[in-house]
This record gives sequence, structure tokens and C-alpha cells, in this order.
Amino acid sequence: MIVRDRLPLKRIWPRAWKRLLVLLVFDCTVAVVYSVLHHRWISLNGLPVAPLASALTIFLAFRTNAAYGRWWEARQLWGQLVNSSRALALQFLTMLDDETEEQDRSPLRNTLVLHQITFAHALRCHLRRQTSLPEIRTLLGEEAAEELAAYKNVPAALVLRMGGLLRQARSEGMLDSFRWGMINENLTVLTNIQGACERIKNTPLPRQFDFLPSVLVSAFCWLLPLAIVEDLGLMTPIASVLISFTFIAADLMSREISNPFDSTIHDTPMTALSRTIELNLREQMRETDRERGWREDSRQRRLHPVSDVMPVDGFVF
Repeated sequence: MIVRDRLPLKRIWPRAWKRLLVLLVFDCTVAVVYSVLHHRWISLNGLPVAPLASALTIFLAFRTNAAYGRWWEARQLWGQLVNSSRALALQFLTMLDDETEEQDRSPLRNTLVLHQITFAHALRCHLRRQTSLPEIRTLLGEEAAEELAAYKNVPAALVLRMGGLLRQARSEGMLDSFRWGMINENLTVLTNIQGACERIKNTPLPRQFDFLPSVLVSAFCWLLPLAIVEDLGLMTPIASVLISFTFIAADLMSREISNPFDSTIHDTPMTALSRTIELNLREQMRETDRERGWREDSRQRRLHPVSDVMPVDGFVF
């Protein structure tokens, strides 16, 4: 995600320069043919450029609004994931009775919190079509990684494991039915968030939203110099390229933000958000252990220190 005040043109230029170069050559050809060779027939001065530009703007606005709606919904879903993760960790750490828990094993409440941290990382990797096994090995251990490697949908498998751990806590008398139901509601929220993210990821914009504006932009850019050459003469290439760049840039930007879960500078900053979840939940575990007089979980000591993901050159992923 872009967090700097200004979008550098060098980020747009690599995808637009070839089209603009071809248009510049065509614009120069039109200007020379009309002004130097005096072939007046090439001019289409009667072409209603302004109405065409207005209609094209409406098409681009529709697609931009649809693309931004997808991007904003993705950001809202991950914001909800941050809040739900904090709420779940709070429930794990405060609602489970640890008086009956065996002292020679890792606290079950901490195991659940680590599963929640792993879920955030696994969902990020799942949406980006990446493997989450390194994060699972670090947080849950090699045995859990081998078990989860057999699943195609790792985040869903993690929710299932958390449900199993809660059933174990209830059978050991650490959790009653009322509190189990409250926690289970938040697990359902996780499933709903994942399903909504997968819907955005697997359902692209309708093809007509993507294809038609691009065709109209190309047609407009090719017709523009023919419509203005009679008035501008040899200055036609300058005006035409500037106007064309405006429409081409709008076309490219709306297309890129329509896929908020791709690994681009325009996507939802899932790496930063999952790191925020990990930091917050680790702090909650340490504070709870300190208050209850528990020694630090051995798995927590194995974890490498983490810090917030800082923007690089105005971009955060």
C-alpha cells in the first residue's frame, strides 16, 4: 500500500511508456502530414472530442468506483481481523481456568493464542498464493507444520485445530458451555472474514468492466490527434500525449487496485497487519503470564523478536 503523500510517476511510467511512445510517433506523423505536407484531409475537426471524453470519463469512473470498493472492503476485512484477533486472545487468556492445567506442558491458553497468530500469517500467505509453512514451523513447531502441510486450505485447518483445543479445554474443566459459546462466535467471525477475502480474491471484476474502458481509452487516444491537429498544428503531439497519459494512467490505476490481495504496491498491507497482530498478541501473553506468576512459555522464548513493518520508499506491504 502507498503511504507517501505523492505517487511517483516512475511507478506508472513503466506500464504506460510503450503505449505513449507509439502514440507520440502517431501524433508527430499526423502533425507533419497536416502542417508540413498540407494534407488537410487527415483532419477530423468535426469529431466531438469533448462529448467522447465525457463519456469515457463516466466509464472510467464506474470501474474506478468498483475497483476501489473491492480494495476498501479488503482493508475493512483485515481491520476486522485485527480486532477479532485481539478479542479472541483476550478470551483465551482470561476465560480459560488454568488451575486444573498440568504444569509440565505449555499453557493451553498460550497455545490457542499462537494458533491465532499463525492464522493471520496463514491467511496472508493463502491469499497471496504463498506457502505458510515457515511461519507455522516458527510459531507451532515442526509437528504442527507436518500435519497442516496436508491441507490445501491452511487457515481453515487452523480454525479447526483451535476448535479442537477448545473442546479439549472444556473436557478438562477449564471452560464451561457459556464461555465456549462466546469464543466459538469469534471463531465463526474468523471463518466469515476468510470467506469474504476469498470471494474478493477469486471473483474478478466482470470482464466488461475491464475490457470496455480499455478499448475506449485506446480508441480515444488514437482519434484525439486527428480531432485537434487543425487547431494546434505542430503542437498537436504535446497536447495529445498529455491528455492521453491522463486517461491511460486512470485506466491502469483502476485496474491495479481491483486486485487487493496481489503482491503489488497497491494491495492491502497484509504483511504489516499480520505483524501487528503478532506483536499485540505476544504482548498480551507476556502480560498475562506476568500477572499470574507463570514462567514464560518455552515456545515464546524460541520465537525471534519481531517489530512493526516500516514503510520502504513510501510503500508498506
